[in-house]
Amino acid sequence: MILLLKSCDILATALGLLIGLTAPAAAEGTQPVTKDMEVADVTEVHPVSSFMQGEQPAISARSVQYDEKTGRYICHGSVQIHLGDRLITADEAQITSDLSAIWTQGTARLIDGENIFCSEAIYARPLEGQAFFFGTRCKLKRPGLAIDSDSIEYRWQDKIGVFDGHVLYIDSDGEKAFVHVEYDFNKNKIA
Repeated sequence: MILLLKSCDILATALGLLIGLTAPAAAEGTQPVTKDMEVADVTEVHPVSSFMQGEQPAISARSVQYDEKTGRYICHGSVQIHLGDRLITADEAQITSDLSAIWTQGTARLIDGENIFCSEAIYARPLEGQAFFFGTRCKLKRPGLAIDSDSIEYRWQDKIGVFDGHVLYIDSDGEKAFVHVEYDFNKNKIA
């Protein structure tokens, strides 16, 4: 089931419609989605008109709950968030109702073409084209290059990766250690 939406105000209603419930912003006299209700087998949702054409997110997970207090959707199990050509996967995610912020944890990945970023947690701001990676070790893998660091900032609109703290840079020339590296994916070299 694919649901196309044109306004971020109706995202909550859309998720409710997927399971036959009415979400918090719905019409009077209907039952709101609460934190105790689960959405099973959510397929795809294409919300938020403020995203650029082709960048509108599609979200899938085994279960989704809406937390009225925080205004966030809590996704569990095989979470996949498509952001245009990019894919974020994780075990769990929290997503603001307007999709302006995404928090993931548990085997978190962001795949952008041949670039694969891995970490324990990701904080992404899709409208700004930015993701931050946290955890014991954050990694970038792509053909001919691997970079491990304590944290990563990836700006996919600019195609720039910023790697900080105990950076290990491995390419065809060997291994190098840094404290800070900015990598330009358009030029395929350190900026």
